Amino acid sequence: MATYAPGVGPDPSRVAGVDLGIIHPYAVAGRDGEGLLVSGRAVRAEHRMHLADTKTRRTVARRAPKPGQRGSRRWREYRRRARLVEGRHKRRVRQAQHEAAGMVVSWAVEQRIGVLKVGDP
Repeated sequence: MATYAPGVGPDPSRVAGVDLGIIHPYAVAGRDGEGLLVSGRAVRAEHRMHLADTKTRRTVARRAPKPGQRGSRRWREYRRRARLVEGRHKRRVRQAQHEAAGMVVSWAVEQRIGVLKVGDP
């Protein structure tokens, strides 16, 4: 738990509304017209790059072994590579979302916001 000097910490009477979205993951509106708009460009770019990469690797998937068949080394290597790429994609998206949420929290602390109301403002 963070400790603050008197008069510097979050004030429970200060409230900000947070609207969740896709283009902008977080749009925050505070008192006196203060606000924050967090860009979701990093997440959208990662999704687009991942889709393009997946499409280029898709040609091998048509030669998949039938159920019950062992599969070749090439197929196993393809599957291994696909798992690695999926894991990397998930980690990158999660990190971008984490950084966006961190921006909202740091802004709220900076503005001495005590309560964040999440939802449709």
